[in-house]
Amino acid sequence: MKKNIFTAKTAPVGRIVTEGGRTAPEAHAEGVQWIQVEFIKGMRIAWNWDDLLQDATAPEVNLNLAMAGLVLSNNVEFAAKTGEAVLRQLGFDEIRSDYYRLSTKTRNAVSKPARSFGHKLLEKDGKQYHVIAAVFKGTTTLPDTITDIKSVVDGFYEGGKSCADSLGAYIHSFEGAARDNTILFITGHSLGAATANVVGRLAREFVPDESNFVYTFASPNYETEGEWNDGKSYPNFHYFTNAADVVPTVPPRISPTFFSKIGKEHLYDYTALEKNQKQRFIRVYTFFRNLGYEEDTDLIGLGLRKKEGLGFKALKNHLCHTYMSFILSELTDEEIDNYLPDPA
Repeated sequence: MKKNIFTAKTAPVGRIVTEGGRTAPEAHAEGVQWIQVEFIKGMRIAWNWDDLLQDATAPEVNLNLAMAGLVLSNNVEFAAKTGEAVLRQLGFDEIRSDYYRLSTKTRNAVSKPARSFGHKLLEKDGKQYHVIAAVFKGTTTLPDTITDIKSVVDGFYEGGKSCADSLGAYIHSFEGAARDNTILFITGHSLGAATANVVGRLAREFVPDESNFVYTFASPNYETEGEWNDGKSYPNFHYFTNAADVVPTVPPRISPTFFSKIGKEHLYDYTALEKNQKQRFIRVYTFFRNLGYEEDTDLIGLGLRKKEGLGFKALKNHLCHTYMSFILSELTDEEIDNYLPDPA
């Protein structure tokens, strides 16, 4: 099977896509808000509410939303409070989180993926919209691992259904929120990505397709009821994969389980990148590595990223900062300068 790199399927080389196809400098000049994001060591992202209020009946991938999704996904893997802090930085309020509780009375909650929700009221053309962010946690703890094991059996459906029910209750808790005035931004990494995709599919009950934005990273296959269709019916579902990352290949796509993916795939393959793009990837990846990122986010206490062994090599291809490095490698060096802090 021929590998496709990200640029071959979506945005033009060296451009960050915003509404109307503006480049990053153009969007910034027109008022895009640059936000200093905590726990990415000074990295900042572009955020523009118009990215969610655009006419998205036939959208292309929006790299602003992709970076925001990665930042949120990464931070919820540290702790609920760090993810909530980024949601607030992005302008969301009424934030609610549901994370694992390990007491005897609530231990059965382990199989339900952790998540954080945020809400924002916006107005466009005289109409008020309820914008909802839903961030689902990836695997960093023992409860996450237990959830992973349980979820593989049913293709992440039960956990996703539970989260979708919670999301529906959250949406309906806001006075006036209805199908035609609610916009969803759903994101997650790894376990959180599979959960987010199941939730996104079920959330079509709450919002129309053009208002349902799902951006996920390193997602395993999940239960799709046979709806895998290369995104034809899911215009705003975008999932990012790395050809060297094994997680997106499991569980196997075997009928009649319909474990697959829905939406538009953006597949990175480092070996297929042009020389200049490889250099940009290495520049950004090295920036994160030099900040001790791996030691800060040691998955489930195994210490796999503290030595250059097989476990490290497999794991680093799966990490949020690896995916962020791929996304930033799509930009020019000058555009990357906008996102990374000036050298001390």
